[in-house]
Amino acid sequence: MRSRSLSATEARVVLSLEESRTEDVTLETIERFARVRRGYARKLAHGLVAKGWLQRVGRGRYLLNPSGYGPDAVPETDPLRLGSRLVEPYYFGYATAAELWGFLLQPGRTYYVVTPRRTEVRIRGPARFQVVRSADRRFFGAASITRRGQALRVSDPERTVLDCLDRPELCGGIPGAVQVLARAKPRLSWPRLARYLKRVGNRSLAIRCGFLAEHVRPAVPVPTRWLDALRPGADAAWVPLGPPGTYGRAGTRDPRWRVVRNVPARELLAEEDAR
Repeated sequence: MRSRSLSATEARVVLSLEESRTEDVTLETIERFARVRRGYARKLAHGLVAKGWLQRVGRGRYLLNPSGYGPDAVPETDPLRLGSRLVEPYYFGYATAAELWGFLLQPGRTYYVVTPRRTEVRIRGPARFQVVRSADRRFFGAASITRRGQALRVSDPERTVLDCLDRPELCGGIPGAVQVLARAKPRLSWPRLARYLKRVGNRSLAIRCGFLAEHVRPAVPVPTRWLDALRPGADAAWVPLGPPGTYGRAGTRDPRWRVVRNVPARELLAEEDAR
């Protein structure tokens, strides 16, 4: 392995970072601690990355791999600590959020970071990060949790359900989205979920959410008033249950919800009981 030996200037930077408990490092930070100009700060950053003391997470942004990691150049291996540094503001969403809440049991190798900002992913390693852009008006519904002493922002249970139903390809497809909803049902705040649906303003998503909430894991009841508020009128347009690009547009029609059940029952029932 590469040794994490340091020059005198590099040591000053690292010791200053650790003394001040600074984990998120920029070129400005290195300039200040090393008392050097920008060009030399870039050179120091490059050297500290090569020696394993810093890990690049964006343009001019780094994460400290502290001395507690040992004398060898072992990079940070906690994807959640890395992903939480990619961009501000952010929240972990889709399959990542579902796993953190216990709604998905199969861990994934892709970590989904939701943000309204443009950013580039500079992290290299066994974990893959996917940044999902969100419109400013749709960026809401995050909660703070602590995992292994690390503070994280993650979509709350209600927002996690909506995100997975909206883009099932980011949580294992329709079977994954059904599993998320089924496991989340006992913990959902139905008034909050209704408010979120209103803010998102997607009629098709609202109808799919209502249909599946009623049919998936029926032993966990859903408030009748909540369902009635979502159910469309008798002349409303039909909504496919699954993405037409994957499942086509043919299927049994449910006149109560104006839903086309274009998803095969074996996939809909793959993870959880449904009716």
